[in-house]
Amino acid sequence: MSSKSAWRNLALLLLLANLVFWLWSQGFLREVGMGPKLVQEPHRLSEQIQPQALTIQDSASQESK
Repeated sequence: MSSKSAWRNLALLLLLANLVFWLWSQGFLREVGMGPKLVQEPHRLSEQIQPQALTIQDSASQESK
């Protein structure tokens, strides 16, 4: 095995590893039982108390009070 073919095989292996990682991280492999864990916190939404009462003000309006 020559040095050139070894480097080419290594480059192809790294390219394949990157492709598999990208597929995994984007969730395309969930159909076969692989993929990152979904991060969801629906309980936080149900625990909010009157979220419509929240008002957002800029820092200039805070200084004048």
